[in-house]
Amino acid sequence: MSKVAIQKCPTYEYEEVYSSLLKVIENSDFPVVENKKVLLKPNILSDSKPELGITTNPVVVEAMVNICKQKGAKEVLVGDSPGLHTPQFHGKNCKIADVCEKTNATWVNFAANPRVHKINRKTKLTMAAVLDEVDVVISLAKFKTHELMYLTGCVKNMFGTLPGLNKSPCHIKAASREKFASLICDIFKESGASYGIVDSIIGMEGPGPANGTLRQIGLLIGSSDCFEADEAMRIIMGYKDGDIPILNEGKRKGLTNLNPTWTIENPNSLVIKDFRIVDVAKKEGLIKSLLIPFLTRSLDRKKAQKRPTPNFNETKCIRCKRCIDICPAKALSLQNNKVTLDQNKCVRCYCCHEMCPVAAIEIEKD
Repeated sequence: MSKVAIQKCPTYEYEEVYSSLLKVIENSDFPVVENKKVLLKPNILSDSKPELGITTNPVVVEAMVNICKQKGAKEVLVGDSPGLHTPQFHGKNCKIADVCEKTNATWVNFAANPRVHKINRKTKLTMAAVLDEVDVVISLAKFKTHELMYLTGCVKNMFGTLPGLNKSPCHIKAASREKFASLICDIFKESGASYGIVDSIIGMEGPGPANGTLRQIGLLIGSSDCFEADEAMRIIMGYKDGDIPILNEGKRKGLTNLNPTWTIENPNSLVIKDFRIVDVAKKEGLIKSLLIPFLTRSLDRKKAQKRPTPNFNETKCIRCKRCIDICPAKALSLQNNKVTLDQNKCVRCYCCHEMCPVAAIEIEKD
């Protein structure tokens, strides 16, 4: 049973964030960082300006760097890898590069000399080399909805330890929501993250994790059990128990008990009743759920193709081709100066939706 601390924090004023994070840490099982090398892994889905609410806010990152240093950390490193990772990427637009310079934290390029890790019995994936070089890993997530996983928090955040385009093929390997959630849990376990903070001061509702609507939440959440920090998010957002595939898989795999002790605030008293969540697909019937583990990958893809389809707004589209570059199924192409979708190839992973910088891609609703 882990402690999950939920502290009210209405603004990104540094002193307020710093003092609120200290309260969160004091009321949860924060790891010992003295004389240790610590990696802070923020959510930098894309190197977007902080005011867009897509990334972990730089003030939260700055406060955490300073707290770790004041607790005696030998070195604090910061890093992430977006879906389209260019050699020049170092978190400049999201201001996390400025934080590293200001606090003398070390920016880590996840794409530099990555290493192959055995994630489970059948799967090997390329992950950031820094994971093998640090003593403590802390996930700094963002309070957001997610079209595929319904929410993205501390556990899903560690998917970013797979550099750049190493992430997108995972949607082909694990086409169903359940299998993708299972793979995310395996990646999380391999990452070694031992603590999670959720930047919930400003969150995102609706079609997240990049094109939703910003919403004032006014909270910071922290726990040594990242699944239980995400459980607090689930409750506050208004999802039902059992709705979130990653939480279900984490419990099934024995990575969490999902039986937290709430400290400071109880999420059940913080539920946002009109929060716009992502529509949750109907559960499979008993017979189908028993058969699914034995189905082939092709049948998983057919199941995935029953999910809502991405729609492309030609008027908004700027033809940047990020969606085409990120698509793991090679289902997108530019024809007659228009992005075209091959419905038969599309696995409904919504990577295109996440990467679109102008919200030109919408997801149909069931």
